[in-house]
Amino acid sequence: MATDALGRLERTAMASLPIAKGAMALLGAMVFIVSLGYGAGLPLIRPYLLRYLGAVPASTVAWHVGMLGGVYLFALFVFAPLWGRLSDRHGRVLVLLIGFATFLVGSAATALAPSLGFVYAARLLAGAGAAAIVPTAQAYIADCSTTVDRSRRFVLLGSASFIGFLAGPAFGTWLAGPVMGAAVGEMGRMLNWPALAVAAAGAPLLLLAPLCLGRNHAIVAAPVPEGEGVAKDPRRHFVHASMLLALLASFAVGTFEVGFNLFGTQTLGLTTATMAAMFITCSLAMLAAQLMLLLSSVRRRVDQRWVAAAFAGSALALAFTSLVPDAGSLGLMIAVVATGAGMVGPVLSYELLERKADAPGALLGRQAAAGNLGQALGSMSAGSLFTFAPMAPFWTAAVILLLGAVLSMVWWGPTRLREIAAGKLAGARDSATAAVSSDLPAPQG
Repeated sequence: MATDALGRLERTAMASLPIAKGAMALLGAMVFIVSLGYGAGLPLIRPYLLRYLGAVPASTVAWHVGMLGGVYLFALFVFAPLWGRLSDRHGRVLVLLIGFATFLVGSAATALAPSLGFVYAARLLAGAGAAAIVPTAQAYIADCSTTVDRSRRFVLLGSASFIGFLAGPAFGTWLAGPVMGAAVGEMGRMLNWPALAVAAAGAPLLLLAPLCLGRNHAIVAAPVPEGEGVAKDPRRHFVHASMLLALLASFAVGTFEVGFNLFGTQTLGLTTATMAAMFITCSLAMLAAQLMLLLSSVRRRVDQRWVAAAFAGSALALAFTSLVPDAGSLGLMIAVVATGAGMVGPVLSYELLERKADAPGALLGRQAAAGNLGQALGSMSAGSLFTFAPMAPFWTAAVILLLGAVLSMVWWGPTRLREIAAGKLAGARDSATAAVSSDLPAPQG
């Protein structure tokens, strides 16, 4: 018990330290740049690929749209746990610098790629670097935040991500087209400009990072003896349930995201500018959903019923995809789906650290990996599903979301309650041990 109490004391002392001046602004800027780079390419991906593919069937283009997004997300899945462990072992600042530099190099390489194979390699490199940013930034925040501050700062970091994703489609379309006086379909090599601009905008942050984030520290968590602290089985089951929900939510988002891109352009015949507006709608809805979590009255009510409702509401909206007649209706449906999906990720990340904060980098890296794997699988499968039937990506996403709603109630919620109960029991035992120790006579010297 003494070791566990000491661990909690050390974490409390760490949480009381103020966050480095400018750290939140720098972390938010890094997350914003990564999301901006991802979002800027979404409305341009089809004309960008046609430069390399030439005259090919629409099914071939759809397959590459899904695969190119999937390669980036698959890299996030593979590298996020590795970056998380490295940040615990060698420090947050070092990992953020290496990861962000890798992302910028990959973005520039994507813009300058001479062949389609090089494009895939560059996207893999950019994804490998991007995998370090969000989980390591969250771990940095967890290292120096109280429980209340951590929740608020997580939401602010997530908002920076969605603002970047929100600005990305408009930024990419504007920079590659109207600003140069060219129609999107006639942009030629100007399709490379958004990725180059993102790489150039991110470069100064590498110089500012050591100044804003402070010294680089490794976080070495003291080992907790078996049987102490939060009970082993409830904790393990809760972590597994959280990872699965993150995977399911992200799979649905990845399937929906690519399917929506193909449905809007090939089925409804929407222009690239209109598609950019749709992605902005999606980002605005997700941002609004996350900002709601800043309200303490909302956070206190988050439980398995709330998470299940977020899953089920998004699934219900997707069920009406086949009835969408125009861009306005599609935008409304996207807003409903994004509102539900936008709340799930931050809640899962916050709950993972709520009752146990040892090695947060590794834990958040695993959480990010689960979400990234789901989104990669969803993105990769959406192109083939769309070729099979235009509604198939949306039906698949709806089924996955319904499964998430069920698992929230029958697995995630019960394991969360068991972990809370185990933590309270451990705290009561610690208090009883301390009380007994205080009643014992002092040793005579």
